[in-house]
Amino acid sequence: MRNCLVTVFCLAYNHENYIRTTFEGFIKQKTSFKFKVLVHDDCSTDGTRDIIREYAEKYPDIFETILQEENKYQKGIDIEDEYVFPNIDSKYVAVCEGDDYWTDPYKLQLQVDYMEKHPKCMLCVHNTNKIFENGKSTGTIFNPSRKARDYSMEDIILSEPAAYFHFSSFMWRNETMRRKNPAFDMDGIGDYPMALYFASIGYIHYIPRVMSSYRLNSVGSWSSMMHSDNSKKVRQHKNIIKGFRSIDIFTKHRYSYTIRKAINRESAKIMVLEDDYASLVRSPRCIAALCRTLTHKAVRKLYEIFQAVRSR
Repeated sequence: MRNCLVTVFCLAYNHENYIRTTFEGFIKQKTSFKFKVLVHDDCSTDGTRDIIREYAEKYPDIFETILQEENKYQKGIDIEDEYVFPNIDSKYVAVCEGDDYWTDPYKLQLQVDYMEKHPKCMLCVHNTNKIFENGKSTGTIFNPSRKARDYSMEDIILSEPAAYFHFSSFMWRNETMRRKNPAFDMDGIGDYPMALYFASIGYIHYIPRVMSSYRLNSVGSWSSMMHSDNSKKVRQHKNIIKGFRSIDIFTKHRYSYTIRKAINRESAKIMVLEDDYASLVRSPRCIAALCRTLTHKAVRKLYEIFQAVRSR
């Protein structure tokens, strides 16, 4: 990765149906600097690896590969820490997983231009389309804001995890995160604790331009695993709570007031997932925290449920 200003890493596993689109988004980037794409395949069982080899042979100046002979994720190995980050020595790092893709050829250039001029910006992000697994638009985006803005630590704590921006929009300074800070670990969750970490040491800048697409419920994706399994969702929210408590200690309770609100929010979600509305009714702070994340329609529905619980 030497002599490259940006390294893009791409995690792939059984993405045969999507990864060509991902790779095309890389090679169409128009930049005034060199960049590399580091592709890690976790022993895919479909045709993903053949496609990776095809692009690596066709574009050897762009693609470098790590092709595992056994699945590391199933062994509980942190792929990014063990195989990706140690192989990156560029100034900046960007990311796009093998089922998502970039839609703007100036994505990398725009983010680098901003970060070069603003050394206190630790993470630069942008807007992202949400699309169905087959590529059709859902008609929704991550961040409806049309204005550029900066996000603080408090902003990220109070946000829905990854509600403001998607992982495919991330660009950060490599020197700040050669290895993950264990205080910010949230088991099974990657991008949200990363955003929290970057916000804790600087600020996050948002570019109000749609420059990537995120596939909902694609094969092998986290969203597909979470979609139909409440137990996994409950475990995720518990891991977020555990992570917030660790962050609170690490930051010497600087953000305790805000973190308590976020923990109340996550606790309320667990109660809803477990149909424990009786406990939620008795927890006004959890109700308030949850309602801040809901649409008016969802709040009305929740109110109807509370009325039914109280009438029992």
